[in-house]
Amino acid sequence: MRNWFTTCVLVLSGLLVSACRMQDAVDQAENEVFAIHDQVMPKTSQILALRKRLTERVAELDSLKQTGSAVATLRTDEEREQALRIKRNLTEADSLMLLWMNQYNSDTLDKLSEEDGLRYLDTQKEQITHIKTKVDGSIQQARKFLDES
Repeated sequence: MRNWFTTCVLVLSGLLVSACRMQDAVDQAENEVFAIHDQVMPKTSQILALRKRLTERVAELDSLKQTGSAVATLRTDEEREQALRIKRNLTEADSLMLLWMNQYNSDTLDKLSEEDGLRYLDTQKEQITHIKTKVDGSIQQARKFLDES
């Protein structure tokens, strides 16, 4: 009888330790997701400022087009289209971030098993990493364009 009790205590202790480790893994995964989020979130103000500067640049190009030669008009049209494309990229990156924030729900983790929670967080980490790449790339592209024009 005593061996049976000791075995049960050891098994239950092992399960408890395992559950604690699994919860630690979920907490760590959630922290990783939010670390990436926290890198991206402050860049939304940069996106807004760059979009404004691109809008101003398009207006300048439209004014130049009115007074320029045919060759200058062609170059102006190309630069205008590039500015608009970069502005769309910034808008898309910003929209992706807003969509991610709206769909992410940490309450979901409370309803999932630890294994399902880890899978959920892995998917969220992939999504926010993709968004970070888009945000960083569009900001870099806009800065380069604005610095060169």
